[in-house]
Amino acid sequence: MNNIPDTLAEISSDWLSGRLEADVQSVTVADEHHGTTGRALIDLHYAGGHDDKLPRSLFVKLPPSDPQQREFVISTGMGKREADFYAQLASEVKIRVPRCYYATSDEAGEHYIMLLENLEQSGCTFRNASKHYSMDYIRSAIDSFARLHAAFMQSPRFETDLNWIQAPMLHPMGPLLVKRALDHYRDQLPAVFSEAAELYLGHTEAVHALWRAGQPTLVHGDIHDGNMFADHGKAGFLDWALVCRTSGMRDLANFMVGSMKPEDREAHQQDLIEGYRQGLVEAGVEAPGFEPLWQQYQWHALYTWVAAATTVAMGSEWQPINYTMKTLERVHRALDNIGSIASIRSTLSL
Repeated sequence: MNNIPDTLAEISSDWLSGRLEADVQSVTVADEHHGTTGRALIDLHYAGGHDDKLPRSLFVKLPPSDPQQREFVISTGMGKREADFYAQLASEVKIRVPRCYYATSDEAGEHYIMLLENLEQSGCTFRNASKHYSMDYIRSAIDSFARLHAAFMQSPRFETDLNWIQAPMLHPMGPLLVKRALDHYRDQLPAVFSEAAELYLGHTEAVHALWRAGQPTLVHGDIHDGNMFADHGKAGFLDWALVCRTSGMRDLANFMVGSMKPEDREAHQQDLIEGYRQGLVEAGVEAPGFEPLWQQYQWHALYTWVAAATTVAMGSEWQPINYTMKTLERVHRALDNIGSIASIRSTLSL
């Protein structure tokens, strides 16, 4: 028996007491939500009153309750990967992530649980792009990427204790969902939508090979506004289910193309990429020049499009459809602005 709770009902005060090494008297569910994974807020009550060192509430992540979604999460390894990140790496990375009180999974990734900091209780805020990111916040995110990536750039640990962090996977569902999105929205969205879909579907493996090019490092892999928060104006990052090893430009493209206000991105993108490069250099990394980084930025912008398109194909099951459509709108403008499709076609000699 793995002793990993599978549902909120199985998270008892006794089980929590053992994981937190505290006498938890009772636990109540304050809120819960089921999407790509199970999420809930629980309130904790301790025997003998509250110790300020112990959390009054926790954000809990569990497998999704929907059988089909659960099968998808298991097949992609998303739950196990995120649990491993929090258990093994969260305390080590030099960027703001939710504090982890406990995280574990079984070997197959069928069962997992994470007990994480309640960020709202810590004074953090979310969905900040809708309020327009300040350039200070944007630069703090770029600085965080540089610190994260520099610490793991071409690390030998990827062959030892971090060998579970793999290159981005090509899951069979990806092209199927892009095809579903193309069939449904071809006539409703601008021409660049169909161009991006046809490029990806016609040359899937070659495009994925481009995304694996460059100096490999530890990347979040799914940076967008829904997976970020602000802690007193500084950028923080949550939802590490797609953590992987590849070019750091995957994170920059996701953030800049998918979340920044287009006018800000167009005005500052070259300076931000150069600032990121300088951050790597200052951290002691032999960083690529600006031109290779810019080219990888062009390539990974299409990854940001694929992520948005596959999400749109799922309706509102993964993200609210209006939110994802707004993201697609930003990404379409960026693909045209930075010449992503032309760059990939040229590189692949299409």
